[in-house]
Amino acid sequence: MIEYEEALKLILKNSGPLPPEEISIEDSIGRILKEDVYSAIEMPPFDKAAMDGYALRARDVNNAPTRLRCIGLIQAGDIFKKKLNGAECVKIMTGAPLPAGAESVVMVEDTLQSGDSVLIKKTVKKGENVCFKGEDLKRRQRVIEQGVKISPAHVAVLATVGRRFVRVSGKPQAAVLNTGGEIVSTGSKLAKNKIYNSNGPMLEALLKSDNIKPSFLGIAKDDPGELRSAIKQGLKKDMLLVSGGVSMGDYDLVPEVLASLGVRKIFHKVNIKPGKPLFFGVKNKTLVFGIPGNPVSNFLSYFVFVRPALCNLMGYQYCEPEFREGLAAKKIITKTGRKHFFPVKITKKENQYHLAPLNCHGSADIMALSGADGFMVADKDRQAVEKNSKMKFITWKII
Repeated sequence: MIEYEEALKLILKNSGPLPPEEISIEDSIGRILKEDVYSAIEMPPFDKAAMDGYALRARDVNNAPTRLRCIGLIQAGDIFKKKLNGAECVKIMTGAPLPAGAESVVMVEDTLQSGDSVLIKKTVKKGENVCFKGEDLKRRQRVIEQGVKISPAHVAVLATVGRRFVRVSGKPQAAVLNTGGEIVSTGSKLAKNKIYNSNGPMLEALLKSDNIKPSFLGIAKDDPGELRSAIKQGLKKDMLLVSGGVSMGDYDLVPEVLASLGVRKIFHKVNIKPGKPLFFGVKNKTLVFGIPGNPVSNFLSYFVFVRPALCNLMGYQYCEPEFREGLAAKKIITKTGRKHFFPVKITKKENQYHLAPLNCHGSADIMALSGADGFMVADKDRQAVEKNSKMKFITWKII
């Protein structure tokens, strides 16, 4: 059995980034950019109106109010071939190219048109209400740096400079397998001594929250042949999550079956509570997690072990869970010998986090997990947590 820190270190050591790929910019959200992106154009590519109004020469309205003759209309995307002369203006829409001879735009609110005569009520400065060519982007300017996690705003920039595809980090394929003769699918009739499969949908939901589309392999009974067949399918993916069957019972067959299929064990059992029976192994480039079957263990294992591995596969710079500091809201007694993760409700008052441990009946208590915002962490040698003592915690809540 190894300590939490060593287990995480081994997982990250064995989960290097996947090869990059080229995908459409619309599909690139959340991926890590694997190239520097440069603009092949200037932006704006021409001088354009920043407001609806009238394009004119500023010197023609120095003595406003004054009247100018309107010689046409320019909408966004139009090509206007006339040149503006003295005492003339052109009605122009936002985003439309400025006509030759004009260098300013007066807002429509400051005008009054009658036929082709426009009363200009106020003066304007040279360049007022105009977006000039290249003021946002220069040709060959770097617009996004390699290593950035792509956001919707980045997609807009990529589209602005005309990119249809972009080179990004690889995206792992993950499979989920549930084990146990007592588990049945949701929606089916619940027979005596059976329970509904909560871990499968939860693990799938967690993967989807990390932008991974999971493959569900179903529920395998505690039978070596059935387990072997299902696990073989999962080993075709970049990651396989096997829920249940990794403890020390007579029917906890997963480690034995994994070994028979050539999965190299990196470790089995971590000195934490809950989640002690965790298995981690590798076959070729497939990462295999055997996750304890109780729901709280399942969730915690994903949060502190599986997610960091996924982040590493996707090329993220920071993959380790983020531990923050808060104050325990009440005293609790802990058992020494294992690093203990307590489900807690988290509140923030005056820039201080307060951690209220929930009444949890053990690692099968799904209701305690559903009411939690995170886990408070007590080191293995801690006998008690006093009220208002400083404690580390991790959270999935935006705080």
